[in-house]
Amino acid sequence: MFKPFFRVVSPDEARKKLRVLNHLESEFAHLDEALFRVLAQSIKADHESPPFDRATMDGYAVRSIDTFGSTENSPSLFTVLGEISMGESSKIKLKQGQAVKIWTGGALPINSDAVAMIEHTEDLGGTALQVLKAVAPFDNIVRKGEDYSREEVLLNAGLRLKPQDLGLLASLGIMKAQVHRVPKVALISSGDEITPASETPPPGCVRDVNRHALHASVREAFATPLWIGLAADTLRAVTSMLMSGLEQADAVIISGGSSMGSRDYVIQAISQTPSSEILLHGVSMSPGKPLIIGLIGSKPVIGLPGHPVSAMVCFDQFVVPIIRRLGGENSLQPFLRPQVKATLTRNVSSKEGRMDFIRVRLSRSEKEFLATPVLGKSGMASAMSRSHGFLKIPVDCEGFYKGQIVTIYLFSSCMGDDFEKEYFSGDEVPSRSPGNIFGASRQEKLSTFGTDSNG
Repeated sequence: MFKPFFRVVSPDEARKKLRVLNHLESEFAHLDEALFRVLAQSIKADHESPPFDRATMDGYAVRSIDTFGSTENSPSLFTVLGEISMGESSKIKLKQGQAVKIWTGGALPINSDAVAMIEHTEDLGGTALQVLKAVAPFDNIVRKGEDYSREEVLLNAGLRLKPQDLGLLASLGIMKAQVHRVPKVALISSGDEITPASETPPPGCVRDVNRHALHASVREAFATPLWIGLAADTLRAVTSMLMSGLEQADAVIISGGSSMGSRDYVIQAISQTPSSEILLHGVSMSPGKPLIIGLIGSKPVIGLPGHPVSAMVCFDQFVVPIIRRLGGENSLQPFLRPQVKATLTRNVSSKEGRMDFIRVRLSRSEKEFLATPVLGKSGMASAMSRSHGFLKIPVDCEGFYKGQIVTIYLFSSCMGDDFEKEYFSGDEVPSRSPGNIFGASRQEKLSTFGTDSNG
């Protein structure tokens, strides 16, 4: 019997339905194990930093007023009172025309307010020193409390910790951070036609592509994948593995069986389970329309299409936001991807009312990047591998014309050296982000962060 889709919703409506998800509980993790974990509690400084005025250059601590008017032709003469060693707190009080030798990071003596760089001075022997260039107040120093002040909120709850954040925690003497638990995601493949990738498929069967692609995708999203198994096309088999996944993990992904065929049992397995709710079944996007997202208790269960391209697009657009939410973030968006502007080499069309994700391969002319759509149906495993990224055609758009400049979202910020050598020169590489959103771009003009011209 034909069963219609539930009401198909837009991608934005679908994400709003994920607001019911809660963060996982928190735990303490040592700084060396906290990279990319999400803070569960905001961090305040319990002291000011630096705790004293510090030199940022090798040179001589001086009173800046004593250097005013100093030039190479008319230097100022100073008497050097001594040297401040690293880690030493000096009680020397400078008077007019006096200086103290100091090194980068050293504590300034009393009454000094600047450092004359060593290359702008001349040692005349003994205690005599010439300053050849004037310094202004606070030149070449970091003032007490300039880095951060006592009780200042330095890191907010919900932040995914980057290496520099861990360094900041170390500066506070915090060796264990309170972070949300890393989500565990159970993976199940379904379908009588699916065989393990290690085996030769019999006639009519195909290897399990999604198990391994999704396993890697879960890891890339900073979660822990758990392989449950391959479910046969029976309600009993799908339900049994679903229950096993719920016992072991915080979320369950079942690839295959999300459409409305007579043997697609995922929706039935979720619906018949106590305390279950179907949040959505069907999203106005291509590929990936038959996506299922349900709740059993507080745990999300996601039914992905079986076709590899559809499964990976749905994972990026909806499973990643679920993982981010469970892991402690408030965002319901995919991770921000590296982006480049490119010129389309052919027309691409779309049906108005749905969002299309078009796979593209990049090339480069002398003046610009070129984006060529990668043709192929969603069941073709090579289509994603042959592509460098995708462009999005918004719900209210019927497509783009050949020659139009569009935003291309790269599949990864780790495209590899061969890719960079072929498509970029010198410092011209795309803006990098984990997901990876944490790397810094080396060439801002290729970045389109915050400006999405094509949806």
